Amino acid sequence: MQSDRALALFDLDGTLTRRDTLSDLLVRQFGVGRCLAAGVRLSPWLLGVLVGRVHRDTAKVYVLRHFFANMPATDFEALARHYALNHLEKLLRPKAWAQLDWHRQQGHRVIVISASIADWIRPWTERLGIELLATELERRHGRITGDLAGENCRGEAKVRRLKEILNPDAYQPIHAYGDTSGDTAMLALADHPVYRGLR
Repeated sequence: MQSDRALALFDLDGTLTRRDTLSDLLVRQFGVGRCLAAGVRLSPWLLGVLVGRVHRDTAKVYVLRHFFANMPATDFEALARHYALNHLEKLLRPKAWAQLDWHRQQGHRVIVISASIADWIRPWTERLGIELLATELERRHGRITGDLAGENCRGEAKVRRLKEILNPDAYQPIHAYGDTSGDTAMLALADHPVYRGLR
Protein backbone atom coordinates (compact mmCIF):
# COMPACT_ATOMS: atom_id res chain seq x y z
CA MET A 1 0.00 0.00 0.00
CA GLN A 2 1.40 3.36 -1.01
CA SER A 3 1.99 6.11 1.51
CA ASP A 4 2.10 9.86 1.03
CA ARG A 5 5.26 9.98 3.13
CA ALA A 6 8.49 10.50 1.26
CA LEU A 7 11.76 8.73 2.01
CA ALA A 8 15.18 10.35 1.59
CA LEU A 9 18.32 8.18 1.53
CA PHE A 10 21.76 9.77 1.78
CA ASP A 11 25.22 8.30 1.37
CA LEU A 12 27.69 10.04 3.70
CA ASP A 13 31.30 10.06 2.46
CA GLY A 14 31.68 12.12 -0.69
CA THR A 15 27.96 12.82 -0.92
CA LEU A 16 27.14 14.68 2.28
CA THR A 17 30.81 15.30 3.10
CA ARG A 18 33.70 16.75 1.10
CA ARG A 19 36.00 13.85 1.97
CA ASP A 20 36.20 10.47 3.64
CA THR A 21 35.38 10.53 7.35
CA LEU A 22 37.65 7.58 8.22
CA SER A 23 40.79 9.29 6.93
CA ASP A 24 39.74 12.58 8.50
CA LEU A 25 39.19 10.94 11.90
CA LEU A 26 42.50 9.05 11.71
CA VAL A 27 44.52 12.19 10.94
CA ARG A 28 42.80 14.12 13.73
CA GLN A 29 43.22 11.32 16.25
CA PHE A 30 46.67 9.93 15.39
CA GLY A 31 48.40 12.68 13.40
CA VAL A 32 49.70 12.91 9.85
CA GLY A 33 53.01 11.19 10.61
CA ARG A 34 51.48 8.07 12.08
CA CYS A 35 48.95 7.89 9.25
CA LEU A 36 51.68 8.15 6.62
CA ALA A 37 53.67 5.42 8.36
CA ALA A 38 50.57 3.25 8.43
CA GLY A 39 50.06 3.90 4.72
CA VAL A 40 53.52 2.49 4.03
CA ARG A 41 52.97 -0.54 6.23
CA LEU A 42 49.55 -1.20 4.73
CA SER A 43 50.56 -0.43 1.14
CA PRO A 44 50.26 -4.04 -0.10
CA TRP A 45 46.54 -3.97 0.70
CA LEU A 46 45.88 -0.33 -0.20
CA LEU A 47 47.67 -0.58 -3.54
CA GLY A 48 46.04 -3.96 -4.09
CA VAL A 49 42.64 -2.25 -4.06
CA LEU A 50 43.77 0.21 -6.73
CA VAL A 51 44.92 -2.55 -9.08
CA GLY A 52 41.95 -4.80 -8.36
CA ARG A 53 43.81 -7.57 -6.52
CA VAL A 54 42.50 -6.86 -3.02
CA HIS A 55 38.84 -6.37 -2.13
CA ARG A 56 38.17 -2.97 -0.58
CA ASP A 57 36.48 -4.61 2.42
CA THR A 58 39.67 -6.58 3.16
CA ALA A 59 41.83 -3.45 3.00
CA LYS A 60 39.38 -1.59 5.21
CA VAL A 61 39.65 -4.24 7.92
CA TYR A 62 43.47 -4.06 7.82
CA VAL A 63 43.28 -0.29 8.35
CA LEU A 64 40.78 -0.61 11.18
CA ARG A 65 42.81 -3.33 12.88
CA HIS A 66 45.99 -1.30 12.59
CA PHE A 67 44.56 1.70 14.41
CA PHE A 68 41.89 0.27 16.69
CA ALA A 69 42.52 -3.43 17.39
CA ASN A 70 42.58 -4.14 21.16
CA MET A 71 41.49 -0.60 22.05
CA PRO A 72 39.02 -0.57 24.95
CA ALA A 73 35.57 -0.17 23.47
CA THR A 74 34.80 2.68 25.85
CA ASP A 75 37.84 4.62 24.62
CA PHE A 76 36.93 4.02 20.99
CA GLU A 77 33.33 5.07 21.55
CA ALA A 78 34.46 8.25 23.31
CA LEU A 79 36.80 9.33 20.51
CA ALA A 80 34.21 8.43 17.87
CA ARG A 81 31.51 10.43 19.68
CA HIS A 82 33.83 13.42 20.00
CA TYR A 83 34.52 13.29 16.26
CA ALA A 84 30.83 12.99 15.38
CA LEU A 85 29.79 15.95 17.50
CA ASN A 86 32.75 18.25 16.91
CA HIS A 87 34.19 17.55 13.47
CA LEU A 88 31.85 15.69 11.15
CA GLU A 89 29.60 18.66 10.49
CA LYS A 90 32.61 20.72 9.35
CA LEU A 91 32.99 18.34 6.40
CA LEU A 92 29.44 18.78 5.11
CA ARG A 93 28.95 20.18 1.63
CA PRO A 94 26.67 23.25 1.95
CA LYS A 95 24.38 22.14 -0.88
CA ALA A 96 24.13 18.63 0.56
CA TRP A 97 23.38 19.90 4.05
CA ALA A 98 20.68 22.22 2.66
CA GLN A 99 19.05 19.31 0.82
CA LEU A 100 19.11 17.04 3.87
CA ASP A 101 17.66 19.81 6.02
CA TRP A 102 14.92 20.45 3.44
CA HIS A 103 13.84 16.82 3.66
CA ARG A 104 13.80 17.06 7.46
CA GLN A 105 11.70 20.21 7.38
CA GLN A 106 9.25 18.55 4.99
CA GLY A 107 8.72 15.74 7.48
CA HIS A 108 10.23 13.08 5.20
CA ARG A 109 11.83 9.99 6.68
CA VAL A 110 15.57 10.63 6.34
CA ILE A 111 18.14 7.83 6.57
CA VAL A 112 21.90 8.10 6.18
CA ILE A 113 23.25 4.82 4.77
CA SER A 114 27.03 4.61 5.02
CA ALA A 115 29.94 2.21 4.71
CA SER A 116 31.70 4.22 7.40
CA ILE A 117 31.64 3.04 10.99
CA ALA A 118 28.42 3.83 12.83
CA ASP A 119 30.15 5.01 16.02
CA TRP A 120 31.49 8.21 14.46
CA ILE A 121 28.21 9.02 12.68
CA ARG A 122 25.40 8.00 15.05
CA PRO A 123 25.83 10.78 17.65
CA TRP A 124 25.46 13.31 14.83
CA THR A 125 22.40 11.66 13.25
CA GLU A 126 20.80 11.28 16.68
CA ARG A 127 21.30 14.97 17.35
CA LEU A 128 19.51 15.74 14.08
CA GLY A 129 16.72 13.25 14.73
CA ILE A 130 17.42 11.23 11.59
CA GLU A 131 18.17 7.53 11.15
CA LEU A 132 21.41 5.71 10.40
CA LEU A 133 22.40 2.44 8.79
CA ALA A 134 26.17 1.99 8.78
CA THR A 135 28.97 -0.53 9.16
CA GLU A 136 29.43 -1.82 12.69
CA LEU A 137 32.71 -2.75 14.38
CA GLU A 138 33.09 -5.97 16.32
CA ARG A 139 33.56 -5.88 20.10
CA ARG A 140 35.00 -8.77 22.06
CA HIS A 141 35.59 -8.84 25.81
CA GLY A 142 35.13 -5.09 26.00
CA ARG A 143 37.65 -4.30 23.27
CA ILE A 144 37.57 -3.40 19.59
CA THR A 145 38.91 -6.18 17.36
CA GLY A 146 39.15 -4.12 14.17
CA ASP A 147 36.95 -6.65 12.37
CA LEU A 148 33.51 -5.81 11.08
CA ALA A 149 30.39 -6.99 12.88
CA GLY A 150 28.43 -8.10 9.85
CA GLU A 151 29.00 -6.94 6.30
CA ASN A 152 30.36 -3.64 5.04
CA CYS A 153 27.36 -1.37 4.41
CA ARG A 154 28.13 -0.76 0.76
CA GLY A 155 26.58 -1.70 -2.58
CA GLU A 156 23.80 -4.29 -2.34
CA ALA A 157 24.33 -4.40 1.44
CA LYS A 158 22.85 -0.91 1.67
CA VAL A 159 19.61 -2.16 0.15
CA ARG A 160 19.58 -5.31 2.29
CA ARG A 161 20.05 -3.27 5.47
CA LEU A 162 17.33 -0.85 4.41
CA LYS A 163 14.83 -3.62 3.71
CA GLU A 164 15.44 -5.04 7.18
CA ILE A 165 13.82 -1.95 8.70
CA LEU A 166 11.22 -0.89 6.13
CA ASN A 167 9.33 -1.78 2.97
CA PRO A 168 10.39 0.65 0.23
CA ASP A 169 7.02 0.17 -1.47
CA ALA A 170 5.38 1.89 1.50
CA TYR A 171 7.03 5.23 0.61
CA GLN A 172 6.28 7.62 -2.18
CA PRO A 173 8.35 9.21 -3.54
CA ILE A 174 11.82 7.90 -2.68
CA HIS A 175 14.80 10.26 -3.03
CA ALA A 176 18.35 8.89 -2.96
CA TYR A 177 21.71 10.64 -3.08
CA GLY A 178 25.06 8.98 -3.78
CA ASP A 179 28.42 9.50 -5.45
CA THR A 180 30.08 6.14 -6.20
CA SER A 181 29.36 2.68 -7.58
CA GLY A 182 28.78 1.63 -3.96
CA ASP A 183 25.55 3.64 -4.06
CA THR A 184 24.19 2.27 -7.35
CA ALA A 185 21.86 -0.30 -5.76
CA MET A 186 20.46 2.30 -3.36
CA LEU A 187 19.96 4.80 -6.18
CA ALA A 188 18.10 2.16 -8.21
CA LEU A 189 15.38 2.09 -5.52
CA ALA A 190 14.62 5.76 -5.93
CA ASP A 191 12.01 7.66 -7.89
CA HIS A 192 14.41 10.58 -7.78
CA PRO A 193 18.05 9.35 -7.78
CA VAL A 194 20.76 12.02 -7.58
CA TYR A 195 24.30 10.99 -8.49
CA ARG A 196 26.97 13.51 -7.55
CA GLY A 197 24.38 16.27 -7.71
CA LEU A 198 25.04 17.83 -4.30
CA ARG A 199 28.53 19.23 -4.99
